[in-house]
Amino acid sequence: MQPQRGGSDRSTLSSVTNALLLLAHFEKHDSVSVSEAAKLLNVAPSSAHRSLSTLKDMGFIRQQESGRRYEAGHRLLDIALGALAQIDLREIARPYLEDLSNTIPGQIWLIKLDATRAYSFDMHMTSGIALAKPDIISSRPAHTLAAGKLLLSRLSNSQIDRLYPGEELEVSTERSISRKVELLRELDLIRKYDYAVQIRENLPESGAVAVPLLGATDELLGALAVSGPAEDYDPASRRERILLARETADAITRDIRDRLRHRPGTV
Repeated sequence: MQPQRGGSDRSTLSSVTNALLLLAHFEKHDSVSVSEAAKLLNVAPSSAHRSLSTLKDMGFIRQQESGRRYEAGHRLLDIALGALAQIDLREIARPYLEDLSNTIPGQIWLIKLDATRAYSFDMHMTSGIALAKPDIISSRPAHTLAAGKLLLSRLSNSQIDRLYPGEELEVSTERSISRKVELLRELDLIRKYDYAVQIRENLPESGAVAVPLLGATDELLGALAVSGPAEDYDPASRRERILLARETADAITRDIRDRLRHRPGTV
């Protein structure tokens, strides 16, 4: 007699369904608690906690510093970015970033946000410039980077409070923003002008500007940042770099839209 496996199969299917329901939750919500997950899945809190723990272990979600809620993790963000209409953002952006790096001395970055950290996922550097070449893939406290602050500004103040439950912030230099109240004030200005600046906040000798990089439907893909020696970032130079960065980001967005428009089956 063949062993009956229906119960095991149903259990596996239920686990997969629960995982998909939890991941789908993040399409419209920035976080979830164990009790909310239990209600969403119609299961006991202990079962919901196991499902959340599995997704956390796999990197799809991460636990907030308070320990009470879960938010999208780096793996889920990577999938969302990589799956954008099956288009390789880095491949599309590369010629535009190279052109910009030939116009502005310094480093040109593509940056994304994962909770309180800003991650670079591509970088181009002017050849011959007297700067140490950084790792292309690197992570920094978001509030110390122009790009990180730009991306944080797209969150609500309540989301910022959840990311930074305490008042004191990690500092990289003596110029870093060290208190949440200061960060909130700066984020208000960034929301108003839609660009961000940092001078000696991440490294003692560096300055940078950042602008948003948008997708085909104006969804936020990340930030485009220009960095270099701090002495090159006086007000006039900052304005020039912001303008050139905006033009480059707009050109990348137009390219993405054109590629989508000409894909087979696209109206």
